[in-house]
Amino acid sequence: MEKLNINQKTIAWLNSANGISNRKIEKLLEYFNVNPKELWDNFESEKHNLSFLKPEIIDYLTKSKNTFEEKLLIRLKNEEANIITVYDNCYPEKLKQISYAPYILYCKGNLREIDGISIAVVGSRKATAYGKWAAEKLTGEISELGVNIISGLAVGIDTIAHKTALKYKTKTVGVIGCGIDKVYPKTNENLYKEIVQSGGAVITEYPFGMQPLPSNFHDRNRIISGLSDGVLVIEAQERSGTLITAGHAADQGREIFAVPGNINSLFSKGTNALIKDGAKITTSVDDIIEEIMELKNFRDMAINNQSTTNYDCLGYDEIKIISCLKSGIKDVNEICEETGIDTSAILSLATLLEIKGFIKQLSGNKFVLS
Repeated sequence: MEKLNINQKTIAWLNSANGISNRKIEKLLEYFNVNPKELWDNFESEKHNLSFLKPEIIDYLTKSKNTFEEKLLIRLKNEEANIITVYDNCYPEKLKQISYAPYILYCKGNLREIDGISIAVVGSRKATAYGKWAAEKLTGEISELGVNIISGLAVGIDTIAHKTALKYKTKTVGVIGCGIDKVYPKTNENLYKEIVQSGGAVITEYPFGMQPLPSNFHDRNRIISGLSDGVLVIEAQERSGTLITAGHAADQGREIFAVPGNINSLFSKGTNALIKDGAKITTSVDDIIEEIMELKNFRDMAINNQSTTNYDCLGYDEIKIISCLKSGIKDVNEICEETGIDTSAILSLATLLEIKGFIKQLSGNKFVLS
């Protein structure tokens, strides 16, 4: 960004003060007639009347005001990030509609398609083998429709959701609970980069330098659900951040989907309780399409774009290889990496698939769909 407009400058300045919450910004704006320019222009003359702000906050805002824009622009340039305020035309429409919508978003990447159909996929950080399988299966089915995948970039289910979206080449957005200049967890540093480079985005409402405090994640969950048309919960304990996201979704009027689990598993108690409370029991993408009718058009388009070939005669691993090749020519190593099938098995299955007429082998152990 080369310059900030008055709304961006004012909101970012307020947001940068340690101790100013979204609600405090709302209160400040109300005092100044919901006019950021009036707030910026008249803060000095009115600051002694702002009894709802701590003295140290008023002191910070006073001292930082004159140099704030210049310093922020340098920081945004260095981080290759930008800011969007609720006053900007590009602010996500669905997010605007929720209670306590964030006044500002710091963004790396591209949010241009965020107003399209989006599904949030969330779940336990300590995912079980079953949860990981369900996350990949269902996120894959949703991604094949070409909708956006929203999640929280945490370890576990969130990571699988983002990675599966990337694998299927659909847009994915990660909402984090710290400053845009922080990577948390560190293990997902490469995933952050992949999301941005693939045309998706990483966003946060927190200013530069904000650490990933536990309380931040409760607030960030309202953004995950707020950006989405529906929230799919795959695994959750009885008391967890995942259920907080589901709670926000219910308050926002979003559809809630839950994958049933083992009644003896701690990680299924939350999802099974959601189903008891009225969440849609979800075992395939069809369950989601039944509640979000706009997705039916996405499915019909996806079906029309696919070959009419009947795959009923194929095994699970054979279908995985064919799905992998839908994006183009791949060599054995690439197929191995994307499907998790070992090299010798791929070569054996590829021979059978070639005999059946589904794929062709090219030189250099490369394969393509027939």
